[in-house]
Amino acid sequence: MREAAGIKITGRGIVKGRAEGEALVADAMLSFWGEVDAVTGTVIAVGHPLEGQSLAGRVLVMRSTKGSSGTSMILRLAALEGKAPAAFVNLEVDGLAALGCIVNGIPMMTGLSANPLEAIATGDHVLVDADRGVLTVTKRTRKPA
Repeated sequence: MREAAGIKITGRGIVKGRAEGEALVADAMLSFWGEVDAVTGTVIAVGHPLEGQSLAGRVLVMRSTKGSSGTSMILRLAALEGKAPAAFVNLEVDGLAALGCIVNGIPMMTGLSANPLEAIATGDHVLVDADRGVLTVTKRTRKPA
């Protein structure tokens, strides 16, 4: 549904909190252990759709993360460096990423009323309100050619 403030998508807050930022979207899974450089917040997995992209301050919209017990540690190191994602929006929830988000105060949502991989594009602005279970998506304005 569209409103003046943007597209509203309801869902379930897995990790409570509120954050906002530019969306980074991929229909893929990502492991923080070995696929993300914690110091730079950059995806270093060769061949991954997000290879070379910075997660810093962005709303990470993806299928899921793939667990490793190191996820919480990598997220913590990234947070200390100011390079952690602002929030997670996932189709599926990996318990180890949820734990990492809890420990680091990073909101996480899932169970959305619309497929976020279709409703959100990289570059859109996303406000994640996991307390209320609402995402507000403001579509990126494209500059005329």
